[in-house]
Amino acid sequence: MMFVQIVAWALLSTLWCSSAMKILANQEAANAEAVAKCYSGPEQNVWELVMGKQIDIGAASSTLELAQRAHVGPGMKGVELNSNNGGGMRTLVRLAGVDSMIGVELTKSVVETGRKRTEEEGLSNKIKFINKNSLENGLPDASADFVYSKDAWCYMPDKQQIIDQAARIVKPGGKVMFTDWIEGEGLSDPEAQRFLSLMTFPAIPTVEEYAQMLKKANFEVEIAENSGRFSPAMNSYVHMLKRQAVYDAKKLLGWDEEAYDKLISDFEFM
Repeated sequence: MMFVQIVAWALLSTLWCSSAMKILANQEAANAEAVAKCYSGPEQNVWELVMGKQIDIGAASSTLELAQRAHVGPGMKGVELNSNNGGGMRTLVRLAGVDSMIGVELTKSVVETGRKRTEEEGLSNKIKFINKNSLENGLPDASADFVYSKDAWCYMPDKQQIIDQAARIVKPGGKVMFTDWIEGEGLSDPEAQRFLSLMTFPAIPTVEEYAQMLKKANFEVEIAENSGRFSPAMNSYVHMLKRQAVYDAKKLLGWDEEAYDKLISDFEFM
C-alpha cells in the first residue's frame, strides 16, 4: 500500500496509465457539503496542529520549491483554486515575491479565517478571497500568470474539470503548478475505499493520469513526479499526535478518547 504526493506543472509527454482511477464507492460521502463540514470542524484544527497554518504536505518549503522550479515570482499575478485559509498564497506573496493572488475556496469559515490572517499580516492589498466553488469562480479568461494549488484538487470529483478551469484562467504561455495526493504502488481496492472515505476524497488518480488530463487541456507538461514528501511527512504527523502534541490533539477532539484512538489509527494507516 502506498500514497504519495505529486508535484507537477504544465508548460513532457508521458505514457498513459491504463489502470482505472480509484473512485470512492459512496460519492455522497465526499460531496461539497461533506468536505465543507470537515473543514468547519475539529478536523481543520487537527491538520493545523500537525501541518501548521498552511495545510498541505511540505507547507511553505514545498511551495517555495514549486515556485522556484516553475519560475514563478516577482511581477506575476496568480490564482489558487481551493485555497483553504490562504497559507500558500501568503507564502508566495511574502517569500516568493509574487505581486498578488486570488484564492477561491468554498468553505465559508475557512475563508473568514484566511481573510483575518491575511489582514493580520498586512497582505490584504495583495491577497483576495472568493467564497465560491472553484468550478464556478467567475474569474475572467486568460487573467492570471499562473494557477496554483497545494494538495486540494483531491476534493474534486472530476479532476479534468478543475484542470480545465485552470486552463481557462491562465494566460497563453502561463503556468499551472500544483501538488496533490495521488495513488502509489500496491494500493488495493479495499485500502483505497478506506483511505478515500476517511479523507473525504471522491477519487485518487496516479501521476500518469494527472499528466494525461493536463495534456487533454492542451498543456505541455514539464514535470509530473512523486515529490517524495508523503511518507516522511506522515511519520512526523504520527509522532506529533502520539508524542509531542497529545494534550493538544485530545483537547481539539473534546477529550474523546475513542476519537483520539481512531485519529491515531487513521494516521498510522496512511
